[in-house]
Amino acid sequence: MMHGKKKTASTCGPALARIFSAAVIDELALKGRSPLAVCILKETGQFWEFDPTTLLRDLFDQVYEWLFRTYRNEYIYKNAIARKILLGVHSLNTTSMLTEFRAGRCKADAVVLNGTSTVYEIKSAYDSMERLTRQIAAYRQLFDEINVITSDSQLDKVVGVTGNDIGLMLLTDRNTIHTVREPMSIKRTVHPPVIFDSLRKNEYEQIIKEYFGAVPKVSNARMYQSCRELFCSLSPTIAHDAMVRVIKKRGSSKRLRDFIVSVPESLTAFSLSSKLGVAEQTRFLQLLNTEIGNCLVG
Repeated sequence: MMHGKKKTASTCGPALARIFSAAVIDELALKGRSPLAVCILKETGQFWEFDPTTLLRDLFDQVYEWLFRTYRNEYIYKNAIARKILLGVHSLNTTSMLTEFRAGRCKADAVVLNGTSTVYEIKSAYDSMERLTRQIAAYRQLFDEINVITSDSQLDKVVGVTGNDIGLMLLTDRNTIHTVREPMSIKRTVHPPVIFDSLRKNEYEQIIKEYFGAVPKVSNARMYQSCRELFCSLSPTIAHDAMVRVIKKRGSSKRLRDFIVSVPESLTAFSLSSKLGVAEQTRFLQLLNTEIGNCLVG
């Protein structure tokens, strides 16, 4: 039973969405409790709606369901992509999904990597179209297929600023992803210099060894530029496909796969970008089966 005044969805939605933040889950994984989660739930008037015997995993699922119905924010979209596309269409054995991936001066909301690269830009009902043209221009330089996933209320606006080669998707009220327009393959026109700048040192060195036999025999100060020059001599298609092969490994460890399938459905998107170590993952998974009366304390 709830005690105290409950705020409206429009006022408490943004605050309640913070339950799915790294700050809350890191507190739980590191300390076994989360004063921040308690503050969020109290602030939004939701705290006393939960029986102390509710399991933590059930609390996350219940908050997620509430957000889906009343405040469909970016996290809801990311989780839908993870559930419906990564796990629903593909397999964790052959496909990886990265969030907040660097693309020039932009960050891609979600990138799915299997035999190719597909980027998903989220435009929820609460987003403006102000940056979309610039974001798509950045994505054209790195990715093979570009999708914008949006709400029904935003669809016409998205159509107005995207070309016919950009895929359009809707997150429906039934929690499905409906494809309005399929994306076209554009990897033949990507930009190798931009791709190179999205790679980590071990990743671009692996590509250089694969295509040129070895990394250049130069000083450490010259290594980055020398590798960059070699990489940029590759054709756009080869550079793109090499990027996909090495970046896929970021999300392909067995430990991460096991963690992803062990968390509640509401936490799939978070698990993909989690920076928790082995001990913290284990503690968090154990905590999910704990009553909130024991772990949500101030």
